[in-house]
Amino acid sequence: MALDDVFTVVRPGQVGAAGAIDALHIEEFTGEVERTIRRKSALEGFIRVRNIKGTSTITNFAVGESTLQKVTPGAAPDGTTNKFGKLSLQVDTLVLARAILPLLETFQTSYDARIEIGQEHGKKIAKFYDQTFFIQAIKSAQATASNYSGVNGAGHSGGTQVTFAGASDYLDPAILYSKITDMFVGMEQKDVDPGMDDVMLVVQPAEFNALQQNELLVNAEYKTAYGTNIQTQVIKARNVPVVSSNNFPAFTTITGHLLSNSDNSNAYDGDFSKVVALAFAPKAVMAGATIPLTSGVFWDDAYKHWYVDAWLSFAVGPNRAEYAAVLSNP
Repeated sequence: MALDDVFTVVRPGQVGAAGAIDALHIEEFTGEVERTIRRKSALEGFIRVRNIKGTSTITNFAVGESTLQKVTPGAAPDGTTNKFGKLSLQVDTLVLARAILPLLETFQTSYDARIEIGQEHGKKIAKFYDQTFFIQAIKSAQATASNYSGVNGAGHSGGTQVTFAGASDYLDPAILYSKITDMFVGMEQKDVDPGMDDVMLVVQPAEFNALQQNELLVNAEYKTAYGTNIQTQVIKARNVPVVSSNNFPAFTTITGHLLSNSDNSNAYDGDFSKVVALAFAPKAVMAGATIPLTSGVFWDDAYKHWYVDAWLSFAVGPNRAEYAAVLSNP
């Protein structure tokens, strides 16, 4: 065959062998975002996230404790009062990760950039997701009274706050461990069982390493509230799993959080520069989502670009404060 011969080729992406060569290309869904967030998030599946449809707001109600009385012969016992309270949470923000890739560069890249970007979307969302929940769990622990004002003192109370005596005490593993056990004691005094109520302890990697190197943590099999058995490390003599996470906003100040706005009084911002450790159970926060984590890759024919998207809309706020404890520097 001569080099200048003309021959016919099949273009399988065309409609009716005419027009754009990519007209029959379909959307691509990689699932990388979902897989990545499961690997990278410390809290995925740990806390119940309620489905919010048909409204933007969910409400939790609380009932105060009952009162006992003795019965006197010949006298009819009177009824006693139970106090009630409520908390509401509003979902009002859609969070999006988007990357736009020109068609030509997409085909000229030796690897599938869309998959790589999907993984990066997942990492960023996992960090954002965990940080958001940790922020509200810290705020729940910092509450000195029940978040349900109507039932405060009636079987409901604030979180547990433990403070180091010295600014550098958190660097001493023995003192750190002692203060962590004080956190658990404070929770137990409010009828919370750290080992039975699915409490987890969260620290930054440096504090985790200090506990680990000084043999204050032990390997154990922990069963989650969802019935899943995981191999983890727990506080010695306590069946409480310890999570080391860079997503935990200890020693930092958060401003301009994506979910903060004037309607919620910038509820997701805060000064956590003195926070060292957090212990909390799922009951410490309430959460809801209108749009769960969703991802997709789609083609825009008008601009000849690929779009790699991941989006979600959720909210989280303090709930039962007594199920949370925070350890802070003075």
